[in-house]
Amino acid sequence: MCNAYRVHPKPAAADLAATVSAEIRKLPSELVRRTGPGVVVAFGGGLAVVSVMRWGFHRPFGSAINNARSDHLDSPVWAEAFRLRRCLVPISCFYEWQHLPGGRKQAFEFRRADGDWMWVAGLFEPSVTHGPCYATITTAPSPLVEPIHDRMLAVLEFDAAMDFLRGGPVRFPPYLGNLTAQPCESPLRRTPASPPNEIQPELF
Repeated sequence: MCNAYRVHPKPAAADLAATVSAEIRKLPSELVRRTGPGVVVAFGGGLAVVSVMRWGFHRPFGSAINNARSDHLDSPVWAEAFRLRRCLVPISCFYEWQHLPGGRKQAFEFRRADGDWMWVAGLFEPSVTHGPCYATITTAPSPLVEPIHDRMLAVLEFDAAMDFLRGGPVRFPPYLGNLTAQPCESPLRRTPASPPNEIQPELF
């Protein structure tokens, strides 16, 4: 399951992309790890609202639940957030790990061939302990991802992403856009964990 991704600001951007890029530049690292801060786009007052939140819902039985399965969104853990608090997560690339013989794992980096952001469906909720927290939604893997992992992030084309954000009905098919997959050194091995999210943006 995805436990790390990167997000880069766009050097020249306007409108929503410019606001998202400005928030990305505030992050301590472009590598976002579980329990670290990431940028999300939510919907409030009829407008898209961009903020920084902690990646991972807090629960007594786990330090952070950072991924929500698309086929479990009606469960008590996710149902209220799916109904009332949807968000989008801009991602430049994400990582999955392939299990190899002998207990080893090989990391793979997935990104769009054109280098643009992927818009990933997500949910958010307030937390007394951590401030606003978000989780990314995962779905069945595409043919590209399936040999490496049995789930992938729920990547949406922009129009579908906006419909999802506004609360419309949406399916989460495997993303069949032009992604690339490259084996890489594990980002979790090379980079220290992101600090806990101490940024507490206003909730809506």
